[in-house]
Amino acid sequence: MQDNVTFGILAFTQLLVVYNPLSAMPMFATLTAEDSRRERLRTAAVGVLTSVIVMVAFTFAGHAILDFFAITTEAFQIAAGVIFFGIGSDMLQAKRSRVKTTRREQDEAADRRSLAIIPLGLPTLAGPGTIVTVIALAGLASGPVQLASVYLASVLVGAATLPCLVLAPALLGALGRTGLNVVTRIMGLLVMVVGVQFLINGIGMVVGSWGLVS
Repeated sequence: MQDNVTFGILAFTQLLVVYNPLSAMPMFATLTAEDSRRERLRTAAVGVLTSVIVMVAFTFAGHAILDFFAITTEAFQIAAGVIFFGIGSDMLQAKRSRVKTTRREQDEAADRRSLAIIPLGLPTLAGPGTIVTVIALAGLASGPVQLASVYLASVLVGAATLPCLVLAPALLGALGRTGLNVVTRIMGLLVMVVGVQFLINGIGMVVGSWGLVS
């Protein structure tokens, strides 16, 4: 029971750090600046729902994806570690990670009638890092309870993100650019730590399978 609770907490915290709702706030506030409160709420809700559906879908298909491509969980953890390290490095410099969305994608989104699904839901919220995380967690899950906790973590992360987006203009106004950069750098450090931990776990499991360590 304790292992299941620990895994559930780990799934939520790792997913929240990589999902990083704060990173979507500046773009969302800019692209919805002329929208009404109701329109902003609808855009945020559709974007979050899209990201949750993507996370749930890849959690469901996690084992099948690993089996189909003959990919080990260890390989996925190592790949996730490399991706997270790159994202975290950009965030430490208070830069928008190009793994999520590029400036061109954001500019094109400003001309679209609906930006909720693309680029807000995908890939700003549910980007490559988020998708890799849920697949890795699904591969690490031991039993249906732990797998269910990955689904639950996806929903909870989305639920925590919705108010952040709706209140983005007010929060950004309160934090200011300097405050947002400070928070971004702290989140970047956490993302890098998660990446290093994934690397340690993946490499450790590979070395252990070679029989080089007891």
